[in-house]
Amino acid sequence: MVPKLVNILFYFRFPKLLMKYLFPLLFCLCITSILNAQEEVLSFSEEATNTRTIEGYSFSNQQTGDLALLLVERKDLHAYLFNKDFQKITSFHAKPFRSKFSEIVGYRVSNNKFTLVAIDKNKKKYAVQTLDFDTKKATMEEFKFDFDKEKYLETVHYNDELYLITATRDNEFIIKKLNASHQFSEVKRFTIEATERDQKLLKSGFFTIGLFGKRTGNVVKIDNRVPNAIEQTAKSNKLYQKDNLVYLTIENDEALKSTLHIINLETFSLQTKVYDYPRGLKDDLKEYNSFILDEYLIQLGSSRDEMVMHIKDFDGTLLKEHYIDRDKPIAIKNSPIIQEGQTALIFVNRREMEETSKFLRKVTSGNIGVTAYKNKGEYYFTIGGYKDVSRGGGGMMMGGVGGVATPITTGGGQTIMVTYNPTFYSYSGYNSTKSTFFNTVFDTQFNYVEKEEEANIFERIKAFKKEVKYDTAEDVFFHQDVLYFGYFDGKAKQYHLYKM
Repeated sequence: MVPKLVNILFYFRFPKLLMKYLFPLLFCLCITSILNAQEEVLSFSEEATNTRTIEGYSFSNQQTGDLALLLVERKDLHAYLFNKDFQKITSFHAKPFRSKFSEIVGYRVSNNKFTLVAIDKNKKKYAVQTLDFDTKKATMEEFKFDFDKEKYLETVHYNDELYLITATRDNEFIIKKLNASHQFSEVKRFTIEATERDQKLLKSGFFTIGLFGKRTGNVVKIDNRVPNAIEQTAKSNKLYQKDNLVYLTIENDEALKSTLHIINLETFSLQTKVYDYPRGLKDDLKEYNSFILDEYLIQLGSSRDEMVMHIKDFDGTLLKEHYIDRDKPIAIKNSPIIQEGQTALIFVNRREMEETSKFLRKVTSGNIGVTAYKNKGEYYFTIGGYKDVSRGGGGMMMGGVGGVATPITTGGGQTIMVTYNPTFYSYSGYNSTKSTFFNTVFDTQFNYVEKEEEANIFERIKAFKKEVKYDTAEDVFFHQDVLYFGYFDGKAKQYHLYKM
């Protein structure tokens, strides 16, 4: 409607003065339509807060649909419980985790008891806080991890239970469950099995390099229901979850393979699959990565001369290939080639480029990645890469999000890492990306769909936030398969939660 109105006005040659004031008006109308599209599901006041900077956390009861919301300050925790209709059940105040436990990794729910788990930065100790909304009391305990020769990988949440996944150098996965005594007890131990060819690959050190070697970081938890930053998806080890299925992918550029481990939390079974990387038409490709979307594996390979993308099913059948040549325009892009973050020009944080050769040269000189999500029956892709930026003093600073979690600093200076909620991690990373990429759209058969770009869910939240002042305690999360955005108004001392 808005573009048509602009075309009509130009056609009838309205005076320039009118056009000068018309565009700001149309912009305001667009922003207003975005704001009106959001539905506020709850709001409440909290006068006991003492600082302008507060952190917000959300925890869902998957059985009842209840929602626990926490507002955390340096020395105070405000806990609220709402039912599935967002009607308040109860609330109380408690003390938060000690500052040494800087990473909240998960939680379990039993009736109206929410048990939260946080770990220290060395992953040697963990603290357990139980919030009992029936008695309005909180308890805190601290424990030592008993890993022996195991490697901490990640935690996952299913059916209100918290599971810990570890691995050993003997090609084993161990699944542990947080029990009523707040200990992680072993549920299942898997020995990685594959065909004779792939078993040889695993024994040659592939599994060790992928999870224990110095060349790769830890596992990154990905929510593929929402957009993600290239910096996240360019990591070598990624974990996804869809209901009871956990997908762990490990890249091995030396062997030119992607390995997919599928863990079923209902049957506690494991499948291991190995997929060959794409091959270049001109020469060997230099950089590789992959991404899981629905029941598909997307593999990306790149060099300075070409880029190849394969879409395969989990059986390894090639369903679609897309090819990019350095000497030809990119035929599958719906956006310009965009470089965000640090550029060669001072104070310029975003620029566009036309040449395919420049795009391939830039992304291949760093880490490549592909990310995708499904919206209204179509797949929205971002394809590109990022490069580590050297920091003065000899250290390295990753462009965009760092490590495998989103760091948050509270008003008291305490830094907390949010890893239990990959949706918020995706949101934070997307808004601080420093990468080179283009966007595109495919249908369900992965055929290219040419269309104008649309604002994605995180861009809509960003536009929504422009009308919000004094916001803190931001949170983006799924509850009952619906995406919500919450924040605390530090001046009015009110919390607001919107259905996006």
